[in-house]
Amino acid sequence: MNIKTVRDLIELIKETDVVEIEWTPERIHIVRRQGGYEPALKGALENDRARVSVKEKHTVTVTSPLVGTFYRSPSPETPPFVKVGDRVTKNQVLCVIEAMKLMNEIESHVDGVVAAILKQDGERVGYGDQLFIIEEL
Repeated sequence: MNIKTVRDLIELIKETDVVEIEWTPERIHIVRRQGGYEPALKGALENDRARVSVKEKHTVTVTSPLVGTFYRSPSPETPPFVKVGDRVTKNQVLCVIEAMKLMNEIESHVDGVVAAILKQDGERVGYGDQLFIIEEL
């Protein structure tokens, strides 16, 4: 389970009447109280539960294989290779990194959806820096 999933889950249940969370590697099971009353016993909750299951989406982080300058598009006049929410296929170009006057294309390792772009256009990146988060399909 990745940290983004945990943060999203906490944000989701922050304003709710959650009474139980069951967490396994495969899923998260959430039980919340219905209505505006406080039940006295856990056993009394059984008939008043709304059950919600949240499946974790598997994500892949694309990292920089070299040191250089991150660019989202092939030139300043062209649109970016990808935006957040775009579907991508394996081996599709996500960005370029300029290193020693050479433009190195960085490709997706999986089919998925771009969940996050972690660097800004023109930003300096190092070996292993996280560039993109892709939700696998």
